[in-house]
Amino acid sequence: MEEDLASNMGFISGNRQRERVVQVLGSKGSLPAEKVAKFERIPLPAVKKILEEMGDRGIVAENDGSWGLTKAGQDLEKELKKRS
Repeated sequence: MEEDLASNMGFISGNRQRERVVQVLGSKGSLPAEKVAKFERIPLPAVKKILEEMGDRGIVAENDGSWGLTKAGQDLEKELKKRS
């Protein structure tokens, strides 16, 4: 688990847009990709790609068109807050 956290932390912190997506989902809860794009002013295709990549890593999960942080994603978001 700790190794996954470190690996995912590098994945997220290596890209500012990924960090912003994790932060908005952490603060606002589950959102459709369109809302994430609007809140963070990131182009929708980029948001969709980021969400899919993070979904493959188990950081976010999609449910009825909305994306939310998984337990691993919540742990990452807490760690991001500590480091900022």
